[in-house]
Amino acid sequence: MTEFRAVYDGECGCDSPIMTSVHKLCRKCGREIFADAPEGLCTACLFETGLNLLTNASVAAGDDGGCSENIKVSDSIVARRSKKASERPKTFAEFGDYELLEVIGRGGQGVVYRARQKSLNRTVALKVIGLGHWATDAHLKRFRREAEAAASLDHSGIVPIYEVGERDGSCYFSMKLVEGGQLDAVVKREPMPIRQAVELIAKVARTVHYAHEHNILHRDIKPGNILLDQEGEPHLTDFGLARLVETESTITRTMEVLGTPSYMAPEQAVGNNDAVSSVTDVYGLGAVLYQLLTGQPPFAGGTTYETIKLLLDTEPRQPRLLNPKLDRDLSTICLKCLEKDAQRRYPSALALAEDLERWLKHEPIRAKRCGFFMYGRKWLWRNPTTAVLIASLVALAVAVGVIVWKSELVRRPIPASIAVLPFLDLSQAKDQEYFCDGMSEEILDALAKIDGLRVVARTSSFSFKGKNVNASEIGKKLDVENVLEGSLRREGNRIRISAQLVNARNGFHLWSQTYERELQGVFALQDEITRSIVDALKIKLAVSLPTHEQRNTEAYDLYLRGLYFSNKGSEDDLRSALSFFQRALEKDPTFSRAWTGISKVWYFLADVYVKPLEAYPISKEAALKALTLDEKDAEAHCYLSEAKRVLDWDLAGQDAELQRALQLDPNSAPAHFFSALLPLFRGELKEGLRLVLEAEKLDPISPITGYVATAAYLANDRI
Repeated sequence: MTEFRAVYDGECGCDSPIMTSVHKLCRKCGREIFADAPEGLCTACLFETGLNLLTNASVAAGDDGGCSENIKVSDSIVARRSKKASERPKTFAEFGDYELLEVIGRGGQGVVYRARQKSLNRTVALKVIGLGHWATDAHLKRFRREAEAAASLDHSGIVPIYEVGERDGSCYFSMKLVEGGQLDAVVKREPMPIRQAVELIAKVARTVHYAHEHNILHRDIKPGNILLDQEGEPHLTDFGLARLVETESTITRTMEVLGTPSYMAPEQAVGNNDAVSSVTDVYGLGAVLYQLLTGQPPFAGGTTYETIKLLLDTEPRQPRLLNPKLDRDLSTICLKCLEKDAQRRYPSALALAEDLERWLKHEPIRAKRCGFFMYGRKWLWRNPTTAVLIASLVALAVAVGVIVWKSELVRRPIPASIAVLPFLDLSQAKDQEYFCDGMSEEILDALAKIDGLRVVARTSSFSFKGKNVNASEIGKKLDVENVLEGSLRREGNRIRISAQLVNARNGFHLWSQTYERELQGVFALQDEITRSIVDALKIKLAVSLPTHEQRNTEAYDLYLRGLYFSNKGSEDDLRSALSFFQRALEKDPTFSRAWTGISKVWYFLADVYVKPLEAYPISKEAALKALTLDEKDAEAHCYLSEAKRVLDWDLAGQDAELQRALQLDPNSAPAHFFSALLPLFRGELKEGLRLVLEAEKLDPISPITGYVATAAYLANDRI
């Protein structure tokens, strides 16, 4: 990993290029500090010790030049206290024109006090850096720069600076006291609603943009540096790491890493000051937004070193895994800010603010989702050695596959193959799309169970839905000999289906038929169409075709509606599918396919919309109920296999379920694909290759095949 140095709580004075870990405690207050902290004290205790030295009016007799631990307030201070002053909060020390009332914050470079400015009789926040001979020139220079940068900004969203000065070797500045508290403390008491969090970050982003327009970077945006007033309005403070962009001082050329690790951009983490720019603050804004939306920062390790290693080597988890209430657009905005490649972030804080405001107005956002190939690209970038190994395995797999395929081609004829297209809805109201899709899928599933017939998976065959493509072109793209197409018209309880089987190579119609039935006869109709196709293709059956069990038509209609929505991708669609499946079970509790549908929905909700450990147990339970009612349900075995892998890491159990699925449904592309992954990564190349090639033949258009699919699964930590 790239070497780096960093500062977290005070300066790191060592010359080692490796970052100092936080593993030492302040000897006075017990706060975590760096091992090389001056005098073994944190910044606040360092300053308070210095105050003791200044305000100590007497030294105990008999001490050899040492300082007494007993602090005596001078007579002049006591004399100035009037009756009115006695009603004010207790003063524990004085510092020039300021009476220090209480510690209200501790930062990387100093301690912040609630204080009263005596000359103007006003309460302020006073920030002071370490005192006297403990304050190095580097400390003082950075402190002055911090104050000067912040004082030059005049914006309602930035805490104003009142006074900047030095006293007895100490630097200090006073600023407006914001009474509402730090953002991290506020949300710790009560989580912030999603919409309110977005509104807040949009405001802070516009504030940051104002600073950027004045050539000032913040460089340490974090929840602790955002103060909320009593109306909940945000105010940005502590430009302790800000620098004037045009200034080329010795301080800005240092290789110190400035920032707070959990909210630090990668270019800061590696100490690349030349790469730090306005988009570094965009990263910080995104990190704070991530914290507000999920309840945790994008990266958090046990030590500062571990946190930065995570930051540099891994991608943040999808926010929706941690908070299923988030939608895709908001997650996309958040993750765009956190891109490791600065050029892929928002170009400015203003652009981020505007996209957040579009989201608030329910308008299309400008940010684009990280696509399928980009996930693979990121994984390759993080794991170059493993990527080369996988690429070599895939190349070898392809070569061996071609040889195996050619040899098999010589020895035996090509088996019959078919693609079942979704039926066209000819109903007058055009509201039967779910029924058309469902009938097509039921026929496809019945055909898929026939040994000796290759049936293209739904993903590929349904990709031609609504497209004006002839059977010949479909046959070429899906590498099938035959295409089943048709139309359906439903009026009340009567249905009319016209179906035709077309030879994709020559365009000849092998079979066509029109059926009119009552809805109650739909199950027998599906079986009749399946038998007709088998006869037209002249397939010799080793066993009789299974028949559909007669079911409650209301339950079946609800099931088909659920099936329709379960094949879509959004959370709302999947939740709708879940509702229809549950309603179908209320009508018919023994409807095994409805239980399979529930298992399917929770499988697809997992990882993307719902935390895996919440979704997979429900998916597993539903799959088990489906198999209790119908052990021959291949799809239920597939979902059960995934639950065994994720929940129990039962790889043997997973393999057994997938083998049973393939035995029941030799055309199951998911079963072939999931079965292939385990042997491939165990080094069992031949078996893995066979299953991958089978999955590709069964679902040629689906992106979840071959090397790209494997890389994508790795990038998403799914295998």
